[in-house]
Amino acid sequence: MANSVSDMLLQQAGIGTNTDPVAAANALAGQGDLDGAQRILQDVLKRLPSHVEAWFRLGQIHAQRDEFKPAVQAFKRVIGLAPTAPEGYVHLGNAYLRNGRTNQALQAYRDGLLSNPTYALLHFNVGVALKQTGDLAGAIESYQAALSFNPSYAQAYFSLGNAYRENNQLQEAEDTYRQALALQPNYAAAHVNLAGLLTMREDYPAAAEAAFAALQLSPDQPDALRTLSLSLHKIGRYAEGAEIAARALVVSPNDTMLQYHMGEMLYGLVRNGETAKAREYAERWKAAFPNDSVAQHMAAAVLGGQVPERAGDGYVRETFDRFANDFEKVLGGLGYRVPELLCTAITDQLAGRTGLTVLDAGCGTGLCAPFLRSVSKTLVGVDLSGGMLAKAQERKIYDALHEAELGAFLAATQDRYDIIVAADVFCYFGALAPSFTTLAARTAPQGLFGFTVEAMPFDAGSNDGYRLGPTGRYQHDAGYVKGALQQAGFTVISFEDTHGREEMGQPVPCFMVLAKHG
Repeated sequence: MANSVSDMLLQQAGIGTNTDPVAAANALAGQGDLDGAQRILQDVLKRLPSHVEAWFRLGQIHAQRDEFKPAVQAFKRVIGLAPTAPEGYVHLGNAYLRNGRTNQALQAYRDGLLSNPTYALLHFNVGVALKQTGDLAGAIESYQAALSFNPSYAQAYFSLGNAYRENNQLQEAEDTYRQALALQPNYAAAHVNLAGLLTMREDYPAAAEAAFAALQLSPDQPDALRTLSLSLHKIGRYAEGAEIAARALVVSPNDTMLQYHMGEMLYGLVRNGETAKAREYAERWKAAFPNDSVAQHMAAAVLGGQVPERAGDGYVRETFDRFANDFEKVLGGLGYRVPELLCTAITDQLAGRTGLTVLDAGCGTGLCAPFLRSVSKTLVGVDLSGGMLAKAQERKIYDALHEAELGAFLAATQDRYDIIVAADVFCYFGALAPSFTTLAARTAPQGLFGFTVEAMPFDAGSNDGYRLGPTGRYQHDAGYVKGALQQAGFTVISFEDTHGREEMGQPVPCFMVLAKHG
């Protein structure tokens, strides 16, 4: 029978005084009344200081409130009163683990295993802690031990799959994700991670199937939406992919990869001759994100109409700031080779000259820098994207980096450069003559200017010498490029047809140009 204090607390909670106080406290905690539950438990422990369950429930409340020290003290009391029961060790270790004390967590779990060597949860938690330390082999062994004692432990299969994936054991990871799903078909996270793994293995049809399954359980799961968008693009289901990408962008409007996927879907529809469908999705994207410069620019690339002379600063900055972390990875998958081709062509013209002042215009993450450093006395980079410049800074190759729009930077400096390189910069400019004239003013006499532009198809039908293509990049006519150079005072040294990247598995034609000033 509870004493008068417990009676009062139970009555205040609207619970009959004949109810077990610990059970009542547990019920209150389940309803979110942690204060009421804690008061009841503390009262019980004043009368019965060896009440194991009361200490255990009190420790859980402290842990739920992120009250580390009292939670640890409560779970240690549980272990002291019931040293062979595994639950105290589990929760003590969990409290340590949540507070970044991995070694103490491991010790608590392992102490519990001394008296409970077949307790699967303790083995599993050892695996969790070891994975946090980076010991993937140890984590895998611990998850496997957990499964040897509980073969129906779906979460252990899931976590084992994660460890296998991080250890680059992709087939084992796939197998264990599928075992988790065989035990628990509605395990949304397992569907999500299986889908992501299958994209790593480039099994896009299976990845799409797994992502669809995840979205049936969790319709707004961002990773599943992203994976499905990518997979549908890879297998050429562009209309479905655009629908998924549009849905995904509502969930994650600032996701760079989703923006990229949506643009690719529209381009894929155009390439397949489904222009009306591309226009439909472009209109929807433009209307859904009226203040998003990426959506507005890419939609305009598909919808046409009046073409701006160059991409807006907001579009360029936003696109590349968002894209900075994934930029080189994505380009690597496109067979990108412009920096190497262009810089090699420039250095071949130098006949051994070194000690030059070099401007890497639109330097991005600094892909040209390794090819230019050996000929440079001073190597300067300029880019509109601070995110890209942060990556360039990590290379520690440049003498100076400037965050600025190219024209504004050139207008603000009096420096002149022996070499100016612009690798894939003018695919974001339509009209070239204004930029070329500004560049000429900052190029030393007989200085070299090397750049690339995408080639405009012969049947594009533009009267301006350039057009905004469905990829969102400008394409240029060869005659227009040569005329803009001549107007600015440059003499063409070489003008080569080449390709520096692929788009949907096809080479993208471009012009690689070297010109001399004066």
